[in-house]
Amino acid sequence: MVTQKKPKKGKVRLELGERASYRFSILSTRQVSQMSSVYFNEFGLTGNTWRVLSIIGYYGPMSATEVCEHASLEADKVTRAVDILSRKQNVLRRRNMQDRRKVVLSLSAKGRRVYDEIERHRYIMERDLMSVLDADELDALYGILDKIEQRADEIFI
Repeated sequence: MVTQKKPKKGKVRLELGERASYRFSILSTRQVSQMSSVYFNEFGLTGNTWRVLSIIGYYGPMSATEVCEHASLEADKVTRAVDILSRKQNVLRRRNMQDRRKVVLSLSAKGRRVYDEIERHRYIMERDLMSVLDADELDALYGILDKIEQRADEIFI
């Protein structure tokens, strides 16, 4: 039996199961896995199609290039997702009136209903997950996440 040392207070933890990045990854994977049943079973969406739909739903009409930036997806994956969403009549493609070479993506009425329903499920899941924290802990968590994200933006270029 291997005994693990108690981590020192205020020190970065090095054990795999204790590393922040590992734990973030596990939490994210579990949440995505749970939500993927909603995306796929109820709406026939994959992770990438949902990601594209959610970005357009949240930010509003935008180009495919802007979707790539927000989604951290390669252009071919965004194009494939937009093609699928367009065939399912969830996303509309329109020419940009200022620059006819560009296409603007937006949600259709059907796409908005799908987005709203999935967001409702996501909100319930997030609320349930965070229910173990009191208001001060929740505010502290979001503040800490903001700092970590800002640092990640600086070092992970």
